[in-house]
Amino acid sequence: MSQKKYINNLRGLDFLRFILSISVIVWHYQHFFYPFVSFKDRDLFLTDQPFFNFFKLFYTEGYYAVQVFWLISGVIFYKVYQERIMSGNVTFYQFIWNRFSRLYPLHLLTLFIVIALQYFYFGQHNSYFIYEKNSPQSFFQNLFFVQAWGENRLSFNGPTWSVSIEILVYFIFYGVCASGLIRTAKGLLGTFIFFMVIKKWELVFAGDDISSSIYLFFAGCILVKLFDMIQDRVRLQFVIVIVLFSSWFFTQHTPRIIEPLYERVTGFLYPDLLTFSCFAVWTVIVVFNLRIFDRIPDAVFQFFGDITYSTYLTHFPVQLLFYMIINPISYTEFFSPVIFLTYLITVFVTGRIVFKYFELPVQRKLRTLMTNPGKS
Repeated sequence: MSQKKYINNLRGLDFLRFILSISVIVWHYQHFFYPFVSFKDRDLFLTDQPFFNFFKLFYTEGYYAVQVFWLISGVIFYKVYQERIMSGNVTFYQFIWNRFSRLYPLHLLTLFIVIALQYFYFGQHNSYFIYEKNSPQSFFQNLFFVQAWGENRLSFNGPTWSVSIEILVYFIFYGVCASGLIRTAKGLLGTFIFFMVIKKWELVFAGDDISSSIYLFFAGCILVKLFDMIQDRVRLQFVIVIVLFSSWFFTQHTPRIIEPLYERVTGFLYPDLLTFSCFAVWTVIVVFNLRIFDRIPDAVFQFFGDITYSTYLTHFPVQLLFYMIINPISYTEFFSPVIFLTYLITVFVTGRIVFKYFELPVQRKLRTLMTNPGKS
């Protein structure tokens, strides 16, 4: 396999996405405790969760995996779509239909599954499990996958809020690609700075997550553009690994004398999150480009990548069903390693089954309809 073809596969990112999905699923294990304990009192159970020392990073910082997902999306979309959109080989309709067939069917399925489960849960507890904003308004926002564009992002199948935001980013990405603005490194850097300024001063989007997703998405675009420019210069690639790590380390140990100025300059930009995300993604790309994993079949990495979306969307319905089956009388029941492992295994088995027998077949059917509209 040639080096260029190897990076085009970006298969190392499939494994990273899988690790990030585990991070989110472990982070959300705390949902089991909130019918008994409020979020502000989570210290009551935090360190007693199963395998806490091993999963400490996921239990305490797992939320930030979502932001790394956004950066990875920028890497993949720039590599896969930028030239094809700019040259006109991928039309707006084709691009949107590909996104629709990939994301919407499973979202719709899990939306109605959660509605049914929450109906039974409400009958038992006179309240909804975790996500309370299940109004008719939020239903229609979820139905059109725009729930995170407003104030009802944490409703129904709550974790889908991050995908809802990313859909908005796709529209922006297509427009920027079609304009040719990010064809060159200078244009791409200028676009990133433009969205960085928007985020810094909240010039367009009042919601912090929306501006963050755009900002991080285009940071991912820059990473893969930079890698393509220096893909044969391995030493320089590792110098950048060191620079990114040092930058993240600096954000964690900022000298007190410059803290006020640092916070004033970087406020709302979350440089610690940006530098860590860039460090993690860049390191994976560089290491996998060394071809030390070439003997591992692509199918192994594809397996991990395939179930990332399905596990992400199904883990909350699984969790809700789990809670109703266990019907706990105390949150201490969820300190059990057996329950934790059963939950994790169930989520990933469900994700694989859903991908193989629903997500992939429906996606293929919809894309066939697009290319052959006359066929049923």
